[in-house]
Amino acid sequence: MRSLLIAGASSLLLTLGMSSIPAPSFAQATNIQGISSSVARSRVTFAKGKSSTTINGAENRIYVLRANAGQKLTLNVTNLGARAGVVLYNSKGKIVKGFNGYGLGDGQRFTYKLPSSGDYYILGYGGPTYHLYEFTVSIK
Repeated sequence: MRSLLIAGASSLLLTLGMSSIPAPSFAQATNIQGISSSVARSRVTFAKGKSSTTINGAENRIYVLRANAGQKLTLNVTNLGARAGVVLYNSKGKIVKGFNGYGLGDGQRFTYKLPSSGDYYILGYGGPTYHLYEFTVSIK
């Protein structure tokens, strides 16, 4: 059964643009609740008068961002190590978009019109060898 879950999650992540699962604990990363008990969380805040912030790291972390329906969330992934990744989850905890370090090139940008108000989640992970990730998140 576990191998079926891993295979299913791998297929979904490949479809979303992710070519590997960084560690066994992320085998069920298709839903943020499946990994939230084992990964640290941080609340995303913006400096006064700003609507964006840049986040970088190497440790596995869930970044939580409160936003309103109708706003546009832009995720600009600028740097990922080969085994690092960034995954955006909606307010229900389901994957919206994933990025990994393989073939990222000059970075990737994704804009998502938020369907509902609530917390949105961004998983930054460094893989088993703590590769770096860097992304900018903005809300307008």
